[in-house]
Amino acid sequence: MDRFRTIVFASLLIITFFIYGCGEATNDASAELAPEQLEFWERMEANCGNAYAGKLADATPYYASDFENVEQIRIHIRECSDELIHTSLHINENHSRNLMLTRVEGTLQLKHDHRYEDGTEEEISQYGGLAPQPGLPHRQIFEADELTAEILPDRFDNFWFLDFMDEETFAYGVHWPKHGNSIRLEFDITETIEPPPAPWGYD
Repeated sequence: MDRFRTIVFASLLIITFFIYGCGEATNDASAELAPEQLEFWERMEANCGNAYAGKLADATPYYASDFENVEQIRIHIRECSDELIHTSLHINENHSRNLMLTRVEGTLQLKHDHRYEDGTEEEISQYGGLAPQPGLPHRQIFEADELTAEILPDRFDNFWFLDFMDEETFAYGVHWPKHGNSIRLEFDITETIEPPPAPWGYD
């Protein structure tokens, strides 16, 4: 009987190992990206440490109204690792916005990390989603995920994009098909600027 129990216990351990082992593998950041996504990731990495000045290039009235008094738009590709490219977005002296590009489940994921000035996370944060494969070497889009639909129900169909439009211009923006809203910010990547202050919560 003791031997039988030992065999059963060992079998359960093996089954558990395979179940959880396989589950973890799907989230492995080292999972191979599509060639187009890998090239895009490398383009982002090539700009690591650089800050660029930007402008509002296009926006529907819904978004344009938020930029009426904006004088300065900047991004800073501030941190790059094998798993994360952290880009901070600065609107005037608001340093709350962070774009977190990661490698997840063999594709790319974009999340928006929003912080208050004291560094604590805002209630509306971590929205975004995964990029459908393979995308383009210069452009990746990110469809709203389940968390986004949960915390922002009206934006269940949003998709964001990061786009090296040409050798001179990098763009970030969002489309909101349900209401026909969109915005595109463009950044001149031919000339670096002095990096802005650290984003709130990332001193």
